[in-house]
Amino acid sequence: MMEKPPNKALDITFAVLRIIAATVCAFLLYTFLYTISLGQINHGNVLGSIFCGSVILLVILYPFLRKKKLLRITAKVIAVLQLVFVLYCGVISGFIVSEMFSGEEKAIAVSSQGTPQTVIVLGCMVLDGEPSPMLALRIGKAEEYLKAHPDAVCIAAGGKGSNEEISEAECIRRCLVRDGIDESRIYVEDKSVDTTENVRFSNEIIRAEGLPEDTVVVSECYHIFRGVRQAKLNGLRATGIYPDPAPVIKTMPSYWLREIFAVTRDLLLR
Repeated sequence: MMEKPPNKALDITFAVLRIIAATVCAFLLYTFLYTISLGQINHGNVLGSIFCGSVILLVILYPFLRKKKLLRITAKVIAVLQLVFVLYCGVISGFIVSEMFSGEEKAIAVSSQGTPQTVIVLGCMVLDGEPSPMLALRIGKAEEYLKAHPDAVCIAAGGKGSNEEISEAECIRRCLVRDGIDESRIYVEDKSVDTTENVRFSNEIIRAEGLPEDTVVVSECYHIFRGVRQAKLNGLRATGIYPDPAPVIKTMPSYWLREIFAVTRDLLLR
């Protein structure tokens, strides 16, 4: 049986797509390795590095693999699995982006109706008693919102890790007070170890203190979807706001991919 003649146009199209895929993965691999070099190691940048490396390796080796039928089939199966993973990440990212684009507008709309709000600042790493770059951005965004909405109160959320001098909540509280937010407006939740507990324990404070159930969750853009979802699961009316991501753009792919895994876990569990 004669083999079909090669389709040059199709071959060129796939070659271009392989080059694009390798280029994108090379850039992402750089950001993953950069984040790792800062000591910020997580399953996002570790698994992301492995995935991007596998894509680049497959693109480089494909011209050799295609010469033998078994290797060619194996390469195509691997490529399909890689594509499925990319599509899945795209679907979860769609949920994240939908909350990013609508959250702040909704929060301001609620406030403009004269409805009091509780701002929940989700914790992040504290370094030598001072906020890490990401936590500093969250605090700055919360400060901006609290000053623009003087009837809002705030819950600083986050426990103390083994490598932290003070709790994340206490660091948030100190920074907000230092920047002019009245201490009486700030409540501290310093027992939590993750986002789920951040929100659940904050909700307990809201119920115990009779604080507004209309909440504004403050975190990074990629983290807003999960924070708002947890707040809604706890019976709160929630929206989310986030700071400008530009200062931490080089580390964002690592945390975005980590967040995709976290959202997946949460969706499976509840």
